[in-house]
Amino acid sequence: MLAAGLFSGLWWQGVVSFCHHYRLLFMALFVYLLLVPLGLMWSIDPHWGGRILGRHWFWLTLPVMLVLLTDTKARRLLLATLSLGLTLNLVYCVLQMVGIVDLGGVVAGSTAGNATGRIGHTSFGFIYGIWAAWLLHLGMQKNGWLRSSCWLLAMWALFMVFMAQGKSGYLVAFVAIALVAAKWLRETGNRRVLFGLLALFLLLSIFMATGPGQERLVGTWQALTGTAPQAMDYEEQIAVSSATARLAWWKISYQIWLQYPVLGVGTGGFPQAVLKWQASHGAAVMHLVHPHNQYLLVMVRWGLLGFFSLLALFYFWLAAGMSQPWRSSSVLPLAGLTGVALLIHGLSSASLEEHFSTIFALVVTAAGLSESMAERA
Repeated sequence: MLAAGLFSGLWWQGVVSFCHHYRLLFMALFVYLLLVPLGLMWSIDPHWGGRILGRHWFWLTLPVMLVLLTDTKARRLLLATLSLGLTLNLVYCVLQMVGIVDLGGVVAGSTAGNATGRIGHTSFGFIYGIWAAWLLHLGMQKNGWLRSSCWLLAMWALFMVFMAQGKSGYLVAFVAIALVAAKWLRETGNRRVLFGLLALFLLLSIFMATGPGQERLVGTWQALTGTAPQAMDYEEQIAVSSATARLAWWKISYQIWLQYPVLGVGTGGFPQAVLKWQASHGAAVMHLVHPHNQYLLVMVRWGLLGFFSLLALFYFWLAAGMSQPWRSSSVLPLAGLTGVALLIHGLSSASLEEHFSTIFALVVTAAGLSESMAERA
C-alpha cells in the first residue's frame, strides 16, 4: 500500500490534505517522527538506532489511508470487515478458553487461561477497549436491532477484555467508555446515558473485583505499595514480579535521563545506556530494549525535546478527535478514542512502536479523520 501510494501520488496528496485539514496535528507528528532520524546524529549506539528508524516505517502509511478512506464506501467496508474480524477473534477466544483450539505458544501470552486469540496479550485490551467504546457510541446513534447488536458486541468484547490479564487493557477500556459517556452527556444532556454507563462501570468494577484479573490487580497494587505478603499464589507472584521489574526499569530510565536531560542519548541509545548504567552501579546485567513506558523512553532518547514533542502529539491528536461533536458523527470518535488509548497505554508500554496495536491505531484514526475531512470538503 505504501509503495503504491508513493508511485501513484496518493501519498503526497494525503500529506497535503492532512496538513490542510489538521495542520497542528500534522506538525506535531512531523516533529516527533523527525526526531527519529535526527537522533542518530548524537546516538551512543547508531547501529541499533538504524533498527529503531526501521521500526517507524508504518507511520508513512497514514497519508495514503487518509486519501483512500475519504470515500464513504471504502470507509464503511473497512470498518465492517474490521468488526467482522474482531468478532471472529472473540469466537476464537471462547474456543480457546474451553480447550477446543490451542495456539501452542504461537501468539505470545495467548493461552486458555489468558484467551486473546490471534492477538497478543499486550494488544488485546487496547484494541478491544477502543472497539467496544466505539460500538457503544454507534449503538446510541442507531435504533432497534442495530442498537442491540452494537451493545451486545460491546459487552462481549468488554467481558473478554476483563477475562484476559492485560492490566493496561482494563484501564484503556475504562477510560474509553468514560470518554464516550462524557461526550454524549455534554452534547445531549441526556442523563439516561450517564446512568446506563454508570451501571456498566459498576458491572465492570464488580467483575474486576471478582473475576480472573483480580489476582493480577491485587499483586500489582501490593508491588507498588510494598505490601506484598510472603505467601502468594502463582498469579499474584507474576503480578508482583512484573510490577517490581517495571518499577526498577523506570527508576533506571529516570537516572539515565538525569545524565542527559536536554537531548538524551539519541535514537537507539537506550539499551546501551542501560548497560553502561548497570556497569557503573555494579548492578546485574540486564538487556532492556525499552522501559515499558513511552514517556520515559522518549525522555532517555531525546531528553526534554522528545518529551514535549510527545505531549504535543498526544494533545493535538486528542484535539483533532474530540473538538467536533460526536453525536452526528459515526467514525470521528475513533480518532479521539485511539488518541486517549495510546496516551494511557504508553504508561506501561512503548505504545507508539508496537506494530500490531499502533498499526491498528493508525488505521482507525485515518478512518475517523477522513470522515471529517470528507465532510469539510
